[in-house]
Order: sequence, then structure tokens, then C-alpha cells
Amino acid sequence: MTPITLKTYQQQALAALSAYAQAARLQGAAQAFLQQAGRPYQAGAFDRVPCVCLRIPTGGGKTVLAAHAVPLLARDWAAVDAPVALWLVPSDAIRQQTLKSLQTPGHPYRAALVEAYGEGLQVCTLDDVAQIAPPDWGRRAVVVVATIQSFRVEDTGQRNVYSFSEAFERHFKALDERALAPLHALPDALVTPEDAERDATGVLAGFVGQPRWSLANWLALHAPIVIVDEAHSSKTDKSFAALKRLQPSFILELTATPLPAQTNVLYHVSAQQLAAEDMIKLPIVLAEHREGWPAAVLAAVQTQRQLEAEALKDEAAGAGYVRPIVLFQAQNAGEEMPPEKLRDYLVDELKLPANQIVVATGKERGLDDIHLAARDCPVRYVVTVQALREGWDCPFAYVLCSLQKLSSATAVEQLLGRVLRMPYARRRGRASLNHAYAHVCAAEFSQAAHALTDRLIEHMGFEALDVASMIAPPSSLPLWEGLESNQALAPVQQAPIATIFNSIVPTPELLAQPGVQLRQQADVTQLVVLGHIGPQTEALLLAQVRGAKKQEQLRQQVAQHNALEAAQAAPATHGLPFAPLPRLAYRSHAQAPLWPLEREAVLEAVEVDWLSPAAVQLPSQQRVQEPDLFEIGMDGQRLTMRLADGAQMPMDWHTSSIDADTLVGWLDQSLFKALADLTQAQRRAWLAAVVNHQLHACGVPLVALAQGRFRLARALEQHAAELRQTAAQRAFRQKVLGEGDAAGAWLVEPDWARPHVFEPGRYPAPAATRYGGRYRFARHYFPVLADLKDGGEEFACAQLIDRHPRVRHWVRNLDTAPCGFALPTSRGRFFADFVAELVDGRVALLEYKGAHLQSDPYELEKRQVGQLWARASGGRALFGWLSKDGLAQQLDAALA
Repeated sequence: MTPITLKTYQQQALAALSAYAQAARLQGAAQAFLQQAGRPYQAGAFDRVPCVCLRIPTGGGKTVLAAHAVPLLARDWAAVDAPVALWLVPSDAIRQQTLKSLQTPGHPYRAALVEAYGEGLQVCTLDDVAQIAPPDWGRRAVVVVATIQSFRVEDTGQRNVYSFSEAFERHFKALDERALAPLHALPDALVTPEDAERDATGVLAGFVGQPRWSLANWLALHAPIVIVDEAHSSKTDKSFAALKRLQPSFILELTATPLPAQTNVLYHVSAQQLAAEDMIKLPIVLAEHREGWPAAVLAAVQTQRQLEAEALKDEAAGAGYVRPIVLFQAQNAGEEMPPEKLRDYLVDELKLPANQIVVATGKERGLDDIHLAARDCPVRYVVTVQALREGWDCPFAYVLCSLQKLSSATAVEQLLGRVLRMPYARRRGRASLNHAYAHVCAAEFSQAAHALTDRLIEHMGFEALDVASMIAPPSSLPLWEGLESNQALAPVQQAPIATIFNSIVPTPELLAQPGVQLRQQADVTQLVVLGHIGPQTEALLLAQVRGAKKQEQLRQQVAQHNALEAAQAAPATHGLPFAPLPRLAYRSHAQAPLWPLEREAVLEAVEVDWLSPAAVQLPSQQRVQEPDLFEIGMDGQRLTMRLADGAQMPMDWHTSSIDADTLVGWLDQSLFKALADLTQAQRRAWLAAVVNHQLHACGVPLVALAQGRFRLARALEQHAAELRQTAAQRAFRQKVLGEGDAAGAWLVEPDWARPHVFEPGRYPAPAATRYGGRYRFARHYFPVLADLKDGGEEFACAQLIDRHPRVRHWVRNLDTAPCGFALPTSRGRFFADFVAELVDGRVALLEYKGAHLQSDPYELEKRQVGQLWARASGGRALFGWLSKDGLAQQLDAALA
């Protein structure tokens, strides 16, 4: 099975989790969250136990993130080599699927854990916990997969996990009273007289007042790291009580739809990030069929045939095998077109082969034992009504055809979630295979778009500004080009975005506003607004609404309307190209080949002396032996110790079973990735030198280094990065910028043969930094705009760029490779704030800098690189370094 390479947004989510875990150890859960997320921490039921959430929309790969999070939290929070993790899921079907993945050798989810803990890793069910040998606890990582329902009860006597079990005798008998003491403070953890009375064997009579030999108590003693999948369904008092009873050390929640008032969202992934990383298909091409369900069904079938033809061409060009599948959402029993009748219609009227159709309902289990991704599988159409079986996968789902009203269909988000997922998480060569398709029955255009928008936002974890660019009309569908003669598939002219405002009186003042009109629908007169809703129109709408909550709902409705309308007008939505931007490249001499200029190329040209005095001395290091117990630090060459909260040192500082070689071996294994550019001999020599310096020159006891090994590993990783950075900066100035010895400088030039191209649909705008202000940018290339606050100096700069007569369109450049455009620096990459294409075809990089950064050495290096890029382009590219004073004049000069 092919290992999973983490996507950029997944790496960013894990990096945020790592930074939080490290900060929480020192500052506490609340302060660390406030510092990192910029919002107050909701302590809720868990007090000082960190409880944070990674918000990942449908299709974002929550399970693989959870698998990587276990060793991360074990290292950065718990500081243990062999953690106990409790992985909680919402249903038994998902439990079985997750357990199978984590137990299957070679599966990417298991591989993330095996990489950290080896094949000795224990992944088990609740029933298997007692079978793990007592000596293995603390030596092997243990991951227990269970449903939250297994622990969620009012009466703990109703669940086996809380019951006295002689299977745990050998586990509990090995512990003394001091080790069992924490259980005495837990509710329902002790054997009661009532337990003894109910026990027919009489065994419990001698245990009254003692901790039960139970699974829950055993887990609580190990303070497990708890992973909660689909955490929004676990925000109940029973769930909180069950989790607290397990004494977790850390709770990580994963969900697409967190409950805002009860969830600490640490990192939020957007649809744009998923699409840019080829996790989901965007946009959803939505065709609304006012003619009724026969037109929708026929169009869905023909869409499948066209997609399959495209897939065959794609496979012939070297892509993987794909057989596009339609998911039909039939009507309910008793209505015109229930599942069985729809299957008969497909076979009898549309003449589809019967073996290409399966029905999956509560009664018919047509999907059982079918491997849909197999080449010899004939299935191309799946008919269902409500939810498909949980855990069921449909890797080739491309088309959703709903015969129900989207506003009332209760399971459309589950079907749509499967249609959105990209096969193999890889972009396809044929453009039509990178989209999802929806054929729905609707009384009028835009009605289904709004219903689908509500589903995507309320149930699938997408933001309103995400959804603005997620839905496209059939006219944008390349699949339908040349099929105008086919009535079912003929492109439909893009209808303007129209929003119905119920309970709004059509006053003369409102009707006089642009785009406001009345429509008759089923003998009901409705007020409808088309096009952009300006401040005056919004104020007139709000004037008729009473109550803060209803006014906020109307504001959100207006914002969603304007986002959809803006997305419709964006150049990228219409497929207009953005001029290519040349990357920088270099030659070592005039006859040498041209190579991409990256920091890595500079690093290859320098050598770090890993055994020099500066390399083996840690400039500053603080080690924590145990959370909240005591700290060890270096004050110059002097060792300092500080007890925290008056706690006693829980160990003998003069004896330890560990030796220096064992510690070096552990560090070598832990830092393998961070020091991958070194050979093992080089790594171990450097690590041994650092450890020896700490022991002999600084006088740090070996036992202190061993107890603080996780902190030591992080300090070493940071020190190695600083050593590389010092060498890279010196070489970059010499070889790229031509400072110092000019004889060693490279020949730097633009690479027009391999330029950077801004592609429609590949703008991974993080949800947390999305622009949501009232000002309407008219020329931004993408439908959404990120990393820009509503107001401030950069906002004013963006407004000037948007209005400048020489600018055709522009992009708020994101510092996310490969979607953003970057120039190399000694530290990595420089992503200028704005990229513009001018009306004369030239391109411009524009960087805004506040006064406090104008003289910063690294900022000056960025400016030098930008100017070098512009000079080397031969007049085809421009670079502007902008500041507050005289901003408009500076922009004019930069774009001249």
C-alpha cells in the first residue's frame, strides 16, 4: 500500500498542534490557546486538561491526521516513549473500519504509528486490553479503539468497562497503594457495599472501598491521550462525564462542524486548501432541472458516459484507473420514484445493463461485498434514499443526482461528501475529471444553489466564502462543449445570483434599489435581490428585522449572497489565464546547465562544521523533567534548578540506569528526519559531542538529560537549524547577491521555460484569515481573498492596486507553495504580498512594509532578491517595495 505524504495543510495543522502542546506544558492550556489562536479558551468540563480541535471539512483526511497526532502529543505534551491512546469514534461501523486500518500492516494510518513505535505497537479493542501483558505497558505504545457510547452512561454499573473484572487481577495486583491513590478521587471507581451485595460469587466482599479491577480504572491510571472523532456529536453532559472519568492527559477533537460555544478550534482547514491539495473536486457543477426528475436522471446518466470516456483517455495518457459512478438519491417509499422503481426505470426506459446498477437502502444491501474500485466491477450507478452505510467508501463517485428537494433531503451531504472526494488524491489530466457534478430538481434557477450552499455550510464544515467558489453553473462545464444539440446536457446560461428574503415587506424604497424585484412563486409574492447587495440595500433590509439574532442571520444571508455573486464575477471562475511569472534560476558558469534557485541549492554549496566549539555548545536550553514539578536551565555556564510550586524532586539525582550511549542512540532515532542530510556517523558524532559537553563542561547530571530528553531533542533540532541558517546566509550573499568574493557568484537569470502559473481553483486560502470585509475588490483574480484584514495599511495598499488603471487583475499572494509565487532567500522563500498582471502583459511583485521593518537585515535581503528578479527579467517583470508615506506615488512609480 502506498504511504501517504502529508498535504501542506495537514503539516500546518500538526505544526499548530505541536506548538500548542509545547506551549501548554509551560503556560497552561488556556494561556497557550489564547496566545496561539487569539481567542479565549473554553475550559468547559475539563478544567486544566487541554482540549482542542482540528476543524477539517469533509474529505480532508481526519483519520490520517489523528494517526500522526498520537506520537506528536506523546512527544510534545506527555513526554513519553510509549503512550496510551484512546481513540473514540461515533459508531460501531466506523470503529470497525478504523480498527482494521490501524491493524493492517502497511496501511498508511498504521504506518504513521509504526514509524514512531515500530511493529511492537499494540492496536486493540476494549475486549483486548486485559490481554496485554503488564510489563508491556510503558514499553509499547497502546492504541485502544472504541465508541464513545462504550463509556457514556449515567450508571457506570451498566457498562462492562466500569465493572469489576478478574481479567485485570494481574494488572492491579502489581501496583501499590500509592499508585492506586488517584482512583480514590474518581466517581464510581471504588467497590461499594451494593456491588458486594449484588455479587453472587462473594469475591467483592473483600474489596469494598478499594478500586475496582476495571478497564476504565486501568485506562485512567495511564492518563491516556484521547482522540475524539466527529467530536461535535460528543458535546453532551454524559460524554463530558465519561471523558473526565478516564483522566485523560490531553483531548484532541476532530470534526468538520464544531459547536462554536463549546469547542477550542486550534486550526481550521478551508475548502480552498483541500482543493489546492487535490483532496476534493471543485467546483461542483450544478445543473438545476425544472422539467422534473426524468430530465435530471437522463442528464446524470449522460454525464457519467461522458466522464467515463474522459477517464479512458486519461488512463491511456498514464493516469490511474477511474470508473465514474453516479449516486442517485431516490424519493421515499410511497412517492413517485422510490429506489426499486428508479432501478426499473434505468433498466427498462434508459436501457442500462442491470449489473451496472445496485440499490443500497435499509432493506436492500446491494453494496455488501462489492469492491467498487476493482477493474472487473461493472457498477456505475448506486441508488439510495437516505444515508448509505457508515464507513462505506466510493472512491469513484463523481455525480450526485437527487430526485428529492435539497432543502428537505436529510442525507444529501453524505452523498455529496463522497462525490467531492478526489480519486487517489491526485489531480487528473482531463479537466472534466477534476470537478464534481450535481443534477437536481428545482422549480427555478439558484433555488438549488442556495439549498446546496446551506448543506455545505451547516453539515459539511465549509465556510460561506468557501462555498462561494464551490458551485459553478453548467456553462462552465468543459464536458458539455460541443453537446449543444443534446437537450439534457446543453449548457445553460449562467443565471445571476438571486436570494429570496422572506418576511421582508417590499417597500417603495427597497424596490427602488438596484437588483431588488418581486417574483411570483406558487401564488406567493416574494422579494428577491439579484446582483451585489450594497450597504444601502442591506440597511433597508435590516430596518425591517427585530432582534439581534435575526439581524445577525440576515447579515449572514447578505454576506453569503455577495460572496456567491463575487465568485461568479472573478476572472478565475471564467477560466481567464493569469500571466506566467518566471522563477529564478542559476548557472555556476556561462556554459553550465540552468538549475532552479532554491535555498537547498545554496546549502549544498556550503559545509557546516558539526564538531566546532560553537556547534557542540547549546546557546541556551531549558529542560523540564516533569510537568509542573521542576525546571533545569543554563545560566551561562552555570547549571540552575528551580522547584515549581514547592514540589519535591521525585527521583534520585545520583543514580540512573541510562548511559550516555543509550541517550545518544535515542536522540539519533528521534532526530532522524530533522538531520536527514547527515550520515548516521555524522549525526551520532555530533550528538555525542553535545551530550558530552552538557555532562562535563556544563555539569548537567546524566539523569537530568535523560528525564528531559524530549526538551533536549527540540533544543538540538533548533540549534541544528540555526547552524545551517548561519552558513546559508553567508553563502547566499556571496553566490546569489554577489557580495564579498564576486568570483564565486552564480549567474542568476529568470526561467521562462518553467514559470509559476496561478491556476483557477488552486488558491488555498485558510478559513481563519479569509477577508470578509464590506469593500468589494473588483479585480482580484480568485473568488476569495485571504490573509488581509478589513482595514489597516495593507488593506489600503490592496485598494490602490485594485483601482489602479494599469492593473488587469491581481492576487493576494499566499505563502503556501506551490500555489503562491516565491523568490528564494537565505532562510527559504520570500512570498511578496501582492502579484499583479498589468494591462500591457507585464507582471509585478509588490511588497508592502511597515516602517518598523524597513531596516531589518532579512527584509533588506528580500528587497535585494526582488530587485534582482526584476533586473534579470529584461523589462518583463517589475518589483515594488512600498511603504505608508506617499503610497500612491510609490505604486505609480513601481508600475510605470
